[in-house]
Amino acid sequence: MTLLRLLLLQRYRKSKLNKLFGDLRNLFKSIDNYNCFVCSDTNPIGLNLDIRYEKDITYAIFNLSNLYSGFPSVIHGGIQATIIDEIGFWSMFNNTRLLGFTKSLSVEYLAKIEIEKDLKVIGKVVEYKEHIAKVEVEIISDSSTRTRGIVEYKTINNNLVKKYFGSDFCENFKKIIEKN
Repeated sequence: MTLLRLLLLQRYRKSKLNKLFGDLRNLFKSIDNYNCFVCSDTNPIGLNLDIRYEKDITYAIFNLSNLYSGFPSVIHGGIQATIIDEIGFWSMFNNTRLLGFTKSLSVEYLAKIEIEKDLKVIGKVVEYKEHIAKVEVEIISDSSTRTRGIVEYKTINNNLVKKYFGSDFCENFKKIIEKN
């Protein structure tokens, strides 16, 4: 294990695992057929990203195998876009304490991302107005931004949370927000 990887992992372990994120993940698990490809720890083929926050930044440190490649030894662009969307969602949630749905996603692939490399993805809300959160996300490898994305989310109110997820989910969601 390289010194850089050891330092990254040490800092990561010391970072705050957002109890709010954990509570919301557990609430999602209560929904039949919940199986998020990116953040669920029960999806056997998923990425299982351990998403964290530090102030207004949401991030994850991870490493992907050849299972997620497109071209030989290169992480598939669709997988990168999926990660950007997921970190964007948690950034939006961390900033607004609201749920929302992806409105638009723009991805710029700057350089290839190889498999079996230590990667960091970071996201930050850069604008929130009229129920639209704009989030900038970057995937970093070897201290260099390899992929950049802009994601917009339409936040939803509790009436829509109830409509889409049910009464029990909505009530538990409100309790989680009040508690945290």
